[in-house]
Amino acid sequence: MTPDAYFENLDNGRKEILLKIRNIIFDLFPDIEENMDYHMPTYILDGQTLCALASQKNYMALYIMPYDFLGKFEESLKKYNCGASCIRFKKLDEKGFELFKSILDFSGKNYPQSIYYGRMNAQKK
Repeated sequence: MTPDAYFENLDNGRKEILLKIRNIIFDLFPDIEENMDYHMPTYILDGQTLCALASQKNYMALYIMPYDFLGKFEESLKKYNCGASCIRFKKLDEKGFELFKSILDFSGKNYPQSIYYGRMNAQKK
């Protein structure tokens, strides 16, 4: 399945939300690569996985791979159900989209300093 097919198969409410996040990603990082990994749209920046989007049974999720950066946004993320690298949500208002944009922007600009990438690069050596 392609990312386009993934989004096409979503119901309209989820499609609108996830496509808006997708557009934020491309607006912030026009050269980012989009593919499918683990059956979800995944975004690669400079050879490193930055984030992924998913529509699960009971929620949607934004996965931030430099997950150690989510701590910087801990206070703003209190209203969301968060895992180690994911932010789960059922809907988003404009404040939510702005928060996600800030998280994505910070993560994309600072990913080389992430603990996550330090570990991943050490494992490749």
